[in-house]
Amino acid sequence: GAREINLISQDLTYFGMDKWTEARPNPRSPVDSSRGESLATLLRALNDIPGDFWIRVLYTHPAHWSDELIQAIAECPKVVRYVDMPLQHISDRMLKIMQRETGGDYIRDLIKRMRAGIPGIAIRTTFIVGFPGETQEDFEELLEFIRATRFERAGVFRYSREEGTKAYNLDGRVHHKTTESRWNRAMRELQVIAEEFNASHVKRTMRVLVEKPGVARTQMDAPEIDGTVFVDPALPVGEFAEVTINDWRGYDLVAAR
Repeated sequence: GAREINLISQDLTYFGMDKWTEARPNPRSPVDSSRGESLATLLRALNDIPGDFWIRVLYTHPAHWSDELIQAIAECPKVVRYVDMPLQHISDRMLKIMQRETGGDYIRDLIKRMRAGIPGIAIRTTFIVGFPGETQEDFEELLEFIRATRFERAGVFRYSREEGTKAYNLDGRVHHKTTESRWNRAMRELQVIAEEFNASHVKRTMRVLVEKPGVARTQMDAPEIDGTVFVDPALPVGEFAEVTINDWRGYDLVAAR
Protein backbone atom coordinates (compact mmCIF):
# COMPACT_ATOMS: atom_id res chain seq x y z
CA GLY A 1 0.00 0.00 0.00
CA ALA A 2 0.89 3.67 -0.18
CA ARG A 3 3.33 4.96 2.38
CA GLU A 4 2.76 8.69 1.83
CA ILE A 5 -0.14 10.83 0.60
CA ASN A 6 0.80 14.33 -0.53
CA LEU A 7 -2.05 16.83 -0.61
CA ILE A 8 -1.25 19.47 -3.24
CA SER A 9 -3.11 22.55 -4.44
CA GLN A 10 -2.34 26.15 -5.32
CA ASP A 11 -3.90 26.92 -1.93
CA LEU A 12 -4.74 23.79 0.03
CA THR A 13 -6.21 25.80 2.91
CA TYR A 14 -8.90 26.98 0.47
CA PHE A 15 -10.40 23.48 0.54
CA GLY A 16 -14.14 23.63 1.19
CA MET A 17 -14.51 27.35 0.61
CA ASP A 18 -16.01 26.76 -2.85
CA LYS A 19 -19.01 25.15 -1.10
CA TRP A 20 -19.74 28.07 1.21
CA THR A 21 -23.30 29.33 0.76
CA GLU A 22 -22.36 32.81 1.95
CA ALA A 23 -19.72 35.29 0.84
CA ARG A 24 -16.30 35.15 2.40
CA PRO A 25 -16.41 37.81 5.17
CA ASN A 26 -13.03 39.42 4.53
CA PRO A 27 -9.70 38.60 2.86
CA ARG A 28 -8.13 37.25 6.04
CA SER A 29 -10.94 34.98 7.19
CA PRO A 30 -9.73 31.52 8.21
CA VAL A 31 -11.28 28.49 6.54
CA ASP A 32 -12.75 26.08 9.10
CA SER A 33 -15.67 23.65 9.30
CA SER A 34 -18.14 26.19 10.70
CA ARG A 35 -19.53 26.56 7.16
CA GLY A 36 -19.02 23.00 5.95
CA GLU A 37 -16.07 20.89 4.78
CA SER A 38 -12.55 22.20 5.35
CA LEU A 39 -8.98 20.99 5.18
CA ALA A 40 -9.26 20.05 8.85
CA THR A 41 -12.20 17.71 8.19
CA LEU A 42 -10.38 16.22 5.18
CA LEU A 43 -7.28 15.49 7.26
CA ARG A 44 -9.33 13.80 9.97
CA ALA A 45 -11.12 11.64 7.37
CA LEU A 46 -7.83 10.58 5.76
CA ASN A 47 -6.30 9.92 9.16
CA ASP A 48 -9.10 7.41 9.88
CA ILE A 49 -8.17 5.24 6.87
CA PRO A 50 -6.54 2.01 8.12
CA GLY A 51 -2.86 1.55 7.40
CA ASP A 52 0.59 2.87 8.21
CA PHE A 53 1.28 5.93 6.06
CA TRP A 54 2.11 9.62 6.17
CA ILE A 55 -0.18 12.49 5.09
CA ARG A 56 1.66 15.63 3.98
CA VAL A 57 0.17 19.14 3.65
CA LEU A 58 1.73 21.19 0.83
CA TYR A 59 1.12 24.72 -0.48
CA THR A 60 -1.02 26.53 2.08
CA HIS A 61 -1.81 30.26 2.29
CA PRO A 62 -1.20 31.99 5.63
CA ALA A 63 -4.42 34.03 5.33
CA HIS A 64 -6.61 30.92 5.50
CA TRP A 65 -5.12 29.05 8.46
CA SER A 66 -7.47 28.41 11.36
CA ASP A 67 -6.96 27.21 14.93
CA GLU A 68 -9.09 24.21 13.96
CA LEU A 69 -6.55 23.24 11.28
CA ILE A 70 -3.68 23.57 13.73
CA GLN A 71 -5.54 21.32 16.18
CA ALA A 72 -6.35 18.75 13.49
CA ILE A 73 -2.70 18.41 12.45
CA ALA A 74 -1.65 18.06 16.09
CA GLU A 75 -4.27 15.39 16.81
CA CYS A 76 -3.91 13.27 13.65
CA PRO A 77 -0.90 10.94 14.06
CA LYS A 78 -0.69 10.15 10.34
CA VAL A 79 -0.42 13.82 9.38
CA VAL A 80 3.28 14.68 9.43
CA ARG A 81 4.50 17.68 11.42
CA TYR A 82 5.37 19.54 8.23
CA VAL A 83 3.60 22.29 6.32
CA ASP A 84 4.52 24.23 3.21
CA MET A 85 3.43 27.87 3.58
CA PRO A 86 4.99 30.38 1.15
CA LEU A 87 5.20 33.78 2.86
CA GLN A 88 7.02 35.75 0.11
CA HIS A 89 7.97 38.62 2.46
CA ILE A 90 7.45 40.07 5.95
CA SER A 91 7.47 43.82 5.27
CA ASP A 92 3.96 45.27 5.39
CA ARG A 93 4.81 47.44 2.39
CA MET A 94 5.89 44.52 0.28
CA LEU A 95 3.04 42.25 1.36
CA LYS A 96 0.60 44.96 0.27
CA ILE A 97 2.34 45.43 -3.07
CA MET A 98 2.33 41.65 -3.57
CA GLN A 99 -1.39 41.55 -2.64
CA ARG A 100 -0.75 38.81 -0.10
CA GLU A 101 -3.80 39.56 2.12
CA THR A 102 -1.69 39.39 5.30
CA GLY A 103 0.57 41.68 7.30
CA GLY A 104 3.81 41.12 9.14
CA ASP A 105 2.26 41.00 12.63
CA TYR A 106 -0.36 38.51 11.45
CA ILE A 107 2.33 36.22 10.03
CA ARG A 108 4.46 36.37 13.18
CA ASP A 109 1.45 35.53 15.36
CA LEU A 110 0.38 32.66 13.09
CA ILE A 111 3.82 31.06 13.26
CA LYS A 112 3.81 31.33 17.05
CA ARG A 113 0.40 29.63 17.18
CA MET A 114 1.49 26.90 14.78
CA ARG A 115 4.63 26.09 16.73
CA ALA A 116 2.82 26.17 20.06
CA GLY A 117 -0.08 24.05 18.80
CA ILE A 118 1.94 21.50 16.78
CA PRO A 119 5.06 20.54 18.77
CA GLY A 120 7.97 19.60 16.52
CA ILE A 121 6.47 21.10 13.38
CA ALA A 122 8.79 21.82 10.46
CA ILE A 123 7.63 24.85 8.49
CA ARG A 124 8.78 25.17 4.88
CA THR A 125 8.47 28.60 3.32
CA THR A 126 9.78 30.67 0.43
CA PHE A 127 10.57 34.35 -0.03
CA ILE A 128 11.06 36.64 -3.01
CA VAL A 129 13.76 39.32 -3.12
CA GLY A 130 14.08 42.05 -5.70
CA PHE A 131 10.32 42.38 -6.17
CA PRO A 132 9.38 45.82 -7.60
CA GLY A 133 9.29 48.39 -4.83
CA GLU A 134 11.51 46.49 -2.40
CA THR A 135 13.78 48.92 -0.57
CA GLN A 136 16.91 48.11 1.39
CA GLU A 137 14.89 48.70 4.55
CA ASP A 138 12.30 46.14 3.43
CA PHE A 139 15.03 43.61 2.73
CA GLU A 140 16.79 44.17 6.06
CA GLU A 141 13.45 43.57 7.82
CA LEU A 142 13.10 40.29 5.91
CA LEU A 143 16.64 39.27 6.82
CA GLU A 144 16.04 39.96 10.51
CA PHE A 145 12.79 37.98 10.33
CA ILE A 146 14.67 35.01 8.84
CA ARG A 147 17.26 35.17 11.63
CA ALA A 148 14.66 35.46 14.37
CA THR A 149 12.20 32.85 13.09
CA ARG A 150 14.71 30.19 12.02
CA PHE A 151 12.55 28.23 9.62
CA GLU A 152 13.28 24.52 9.49
CA ARG A 153 13.02 24.54 5.69
CA ALA A 154 13.19 27.65 3.51
CA GLY A 155 14.26 29.00 0.16
CA VAL A 156 14.59 32.34 -1.61
CA PHE A 157 13.68 33.24 -5.18
CA ARG A 158 14.96 36.17 -7.19
CA TYR A 159 12.12 38.20 -8.71
CA SER A 160 11.87 37.64 -12.44
CA ARG A 161 9.85 40.08 -14.56
CA GLU A 162 7.42 38.11 -16.72
CA GLU A 163 5.03 39.60 -19.25
CA GLY A 164 1.38 38.97 -18.47
CA THR A 165 1.80 38.98 -14.68
CA LYS A 166 0.30 41.60 -12.37
CA ALA A 167 3.78 42.71 -11.32
CA TYR A 168 5.04 43.26 -14.88
CA ASN A 169 4.09 46.96 -15.00
CA LEU A 170 4.85 47.83 -11.39
CA ASP A 171 7.13 50.79 -10.72
CA GLY A 172 10.25 50.58 -8.59
CA ARG A 173 12.16 47.89 -10.43
CA VAL A 174 15.18 46.67 -8.48
CA HIS A 175 18.53 46.49 -10.28
CA HIS A 176 19.52 42.90 -11.05
CA LYS A 177 22.84 43.28 -9.21
CA THR A 178 21.00 44.43 -6.09
CA THR A 179 18.61 41.50 -6.38
CA GLU A 180 21.53 39.09 -6.69
CA SER A 181 23.27 40.58 -3.67
CA ARG A 182 20.10 40.30 -1.56
CA TRP A 183 19.54 36.72 -2.70
CA ASN A 184 23.09 35.75 -1.72
CA ARG A 185 22.78 37.32 1.73
CA ALA A 186 19.42 35.67 2.42
CA MET A 187 20.61 32.26 1.22
CA ARG A 188 23.70 32.46 3.43
CA GLU A 189 21.49 33.08 6.46
CA LEU A 190 19.23 30.16 5.55
CA GLN A 191 22.20 27.86 4.99
CA VAL A 192 23.60 28.59 8.46
CA ILE A 193 20.19 27.94 10.02
CA ALA A 194 19.80 24.67 8.07
CA GLU A 195 23.23 23.45 9.14
CA GLU A 196 22.55 24.23 12.80
CA PHE A 197 19.16 22.53 12.56
CA ASN A 198 20.70 19.38 11.07
CA ALA A 199 23.48 19.35 13.65
CA SER A 200 20.84 19.41 16.41
CA HIS A 201 19.54 16.02 15.20
CA VAL A 202 22.81 14.14 15.69
CA LYS A 203 22.34 11.25 18.18
CA ARG A 204 18.56 11.40 17.77
CA THR A 205 16.51 8.38 16.73
CA MET A 206 14.11 9.20 13.92
CA ARG A 207 11.49 7.42 11.85
CA VAL A 208 12.31 7.51 8.14
CA LEU A 209 10.73 6.29 4.93
CA VAL A 210 13.21 4.39 2.77
CA GLU A 211 12.81 5.48 -0.86
CA LYS A 212 15.68 3.59 -2.50
CA PRO A 213 18.66 1.56 -1.29
CA GLY A 214 20.60 3.72 1.15
CA VAL A 215 18.34 6.78 0.84
CA ALA A 216 15.42 7.78 3.08
CA ARG A 217 13.43 10.81 4.25
CA THR A 218 12.14 12.02 7.62
CA GLN A 219 8.67 13.48 8.06
CA MET A 220 10.39 16.90 7.86
CA ASP A 221 11.38 16.29 4.24
CA ALA A 222 9.01 16.50 1.29
CA PRO A 223 9.91 14.31 -1.70
CA GLU A 224 12.17 15.94 -4.31
CA ILE A 225 12.20 19.21 -2.36
CA ASP A 226 14.01 18.84 0.94
CA GLY A 227 16.96 16.87 2.22
CA THR A 228 17.48 13.13 2.56
CA VAL A 229 18.84 10.70 5.13
CA PHE A 230 21.62 8.34 4.11
CA VAL A 231 20.84 4.97 5.70
CA ASP A 232 21.96 1.36 5.65
CA PRO A 233 21.44 0.06 2.06
CA ALA A 234 20.10 -3.18 3.54
CA LEU A 235 16.96 -1.46 4.86
CA PRO A 236 13.89 -2.49 2.81
CA VAL A 237 12.73 0.05 0.24
CA GLY A 238 9.18 1.36 0.63
CA GLU A 239 9.09 0.73 4.36
CA PHE A 240 9.48 2.81 7.51
CA ALA A 241 12.52 2.32 9.71
CA GLU A 242 13.91 3.69 12.97
CA VAL A 243 17.44 5.04 12.56
CA THR A 244 19.88 6.98 14.72
CA ILE A 245 21.49 10.07 13.20
CA ASN A 246 25.24 10.26 13.70
CA ASP A 247 26.29 12.95 11.21
CA TRP A 248 25.09 15.50 8.66
CA ARG A 249 26.29 16.78 5.29
CA GLY A 250 24.94 20.12 4.11
CA TYR A 251 21.17 19.71 3.90
CA ASP A 252 21.26 15.92 4.45
CA LEU A 253 21.49 13.67 7.50
CA VAL A 254 23.59 10.51 7.89
CA ALA A 255 22.29 7.58 9.95
CA ALA A 256 24.37 5.01 11.76
CA ARG A 257 24.79 1.71 9.92
